Amino acid sequence: MRFWLGFFIALFGGLIGIGLLRDLIKSIFTGINDFHLDIVSVLMLVLGLIITAIDNSKQSKYLKKLEDEQVGRTLKPNQRNNLLEDLKNLPIIKVVLMGIQGDRESIRFANTIKEVLIEAGWEVDGVWEEIIIGGVGSGVIIRENSVKQDSMGNTINGTFNKNNINTRVVEKTGLSSERIEIIIGSRP
Repeated sequence: MRFWLGFFIALFGGLIGIGLLRDLIKSIFTGINDFHLDIVSVLMLVLGLIITAIDNSKQSKYLKKLEDEQVGRTLKPNQRNNLLEDLKNLPIIKVVLMGIQGDRESIRFANTIKEVLIEAGWEVDGVWEEIIIGGVGSGVIIRENSVKQDSMGNTINGTFNKNNINTRVVEKTGLSSERIEIIIGSRP
């Protein structure tokens, strides 16, 4: 709305400036001469351009925010390097990596995590697209057969959270103790 207000103010100022409305304005306001109309014209043009520039700036910020949301979750270079170093210092365990079927952002982020795990020397199975009965919700879930305080899942959970990847541990009793499952849920 602001854009159109600024546009019409600038248009009116331009019409005064090129002389299309000068005679009409002079007939209504008898004490006004061409000098006054030139000043009013320039002020209206500047005001209209400022209003449209402000509106354009606000729309650009909103559009940038939408573009950033569409990119999805990523690892910043320093975040990736820190996670890689932390994972290299942990005992290696087999990881089954999953994303939510039909959620492209989830699968993309799972592949990003997979690259880091492989580079750290871990054995990774997947990325598998899964339909999880009961759902996963948002975020990242680490499933293991035990949720003891010193379990591997809790250790990995601490490592991920330390590197600003919000995860939580869930117990899955039928799971082998030789592996964990990391499920990348939908974006929070």
